[in-house]
Amino acid sequence: MFSRRVWRGALASIFSFTVLSGCSLIPGSGDAAYPTVDKALRRVDSVLDDTLTGIRPRVRWRDGPAHMSERRNSFTNDANGEMDVSRQRHLRTQVSQGKKKELLKIVSRRWEEKGFEAKEQNNGRPSLLSEASDGCIAKIDVGGSGDVYISVGVSAVSSGPSGDIAGEEGDSFPKAPSGASDYTPDLRDPYWSN
Repeated sequence: MFSRRVWRGALASIFSFTVLSGCSLIPGSGDAAYPTVDKALRRVDSVLDDTLTGIRPRVRWRDGPAHMSERRNSFTNDANGEMDVSRQRHLRTQVSQGKKKELLKIVSRRWEEKGFEAKEQNNGRPSLLSEASDGCIAKIDVGGSGDVYISVGVSAVSSGPSGDIAGEEGDSFPKAPSGASDYTPDLRDPYWSN
């Protein structure tokens, strides 16, 4: 029978090795579980394309830049080789107050058909967050000024830094009086805007 001291020593050794080597004790959490940044970006754009294709009547939108967010080890603050790859699309089509919940229902059904499971829903400020079995997260949200955006993100393997992905800057946006990008919808639609 092992003494408590032996057990403590064994656990401390395993913990130290895991922290210092950057390994994970969580099954399936290794690099093999995550795609490359290019594959992750294709997954993100595919979900965005499919989501917007499923909205009828069709809406118009602008692509935001594709972005990578570096993950860091919570103990050492060193990069661990994992990234979150994401992109937002902002609707240019004005969606009336009365049609916002309908839009969310359409998107929710579409995501459910594609294997996403609803995780969070807010009916006060219409928003919905869903997750697929591969860890892909999709969200639709209505901002304070009526802007509607859909964002999708998935994990990837990369040693690169956080920031926008070169060559994936997205569409240009008009400028607000403050000089920042203006995401306010600028196109009326006979169905969605009334």
